Amino acid sequence: MLKKLIIVALGPVAVSLFAQGPRHMGPMGPGGDFALLRAEFGVSNKVVQGSPYSAQAVTQFTQTLANGDHVQRTTTASIARDSQGRTRVERSFGAIGALSAGRGAGRTVMIFDPVAGVSYALNPASKTGTSMQIRAHPAGSETRTQRSSTFQAAAKTEDLGTQVIQGVTAQGKRVTRVIAPGQEGNEKEIDIVTETWYSPDLQVVVQSKTSDPRFGETSYQLTGLSRVEPDPALFTVPSGYAITEGRAMHQRPAPAQ
Repeated sequence: MLKKLIIVALGPVAVSLFAQGPRHMGPMGPGGDFALLRAEFGVSNKVVQGSPYSAQAVTQFTQTLANGDHVQRTTTASIARDSQGRTRVERSFGAIGALSAGRGAGRTVMIFDPVAGVSYALNPASKTGTSMQIRAHPAGSETRTQRSSTFQAAAKTEDLGTQVIQGVTAQGKRVTRVIAPGQEGNEKEIDIVTETWYSPDLQVVVQSKTSDPRFGETSYQLTGLSRVEPDPALFTVPSGYAITEGRAMHQRPAPAQ
């Protein structure tokens, strides 16, 4: 459902991106662009109330090529969440990979409104958008969640303690996932390491870094963090937009704590 949601919002760019398969999903792993969408566009299994904030989410991707050259991309997104748990993510088309670099300074706005039970993917340039009703995920989703938990439990996790980042206390952990020889056609063992700093107060990741030898390094952090209640207008569709109703969006139940 997340892929369908992004494709609706980004159109041909996202279609091209997903068509590339896992290679292009890797650099945007934990803490990257799609992690941001999962966490802030209502696909994170929970609605957080009473902890409003706004910030810029900065993602930097660095890849070292075989000839020693480096590829670097830095992207930003404006994000906000109000006290009712409504969220908004705004970014440019060019923010997800080089495939969309020639498409100008287009923007996409994603609004998740659990109060009204609807989400929106908006295109400010054409003043069009798609609305999706939010429904509970059908029975059987628990199995999928359990599989995910089992996969995560198989990785090595280290506690990094706590530190203050952007004025909030964050808990750190380092997760190392090992790809055994031959699992993905690799001759040697591959270690994928992710360090994540999570704010229990805000219930969001404020900083993370992923190192994957197959793709490079991805760093993610919130900057300019403000705890002030965002403008309510950010979570509504502006007047003059032509909204088309799309398929219902199913929200998965939160995993057991």
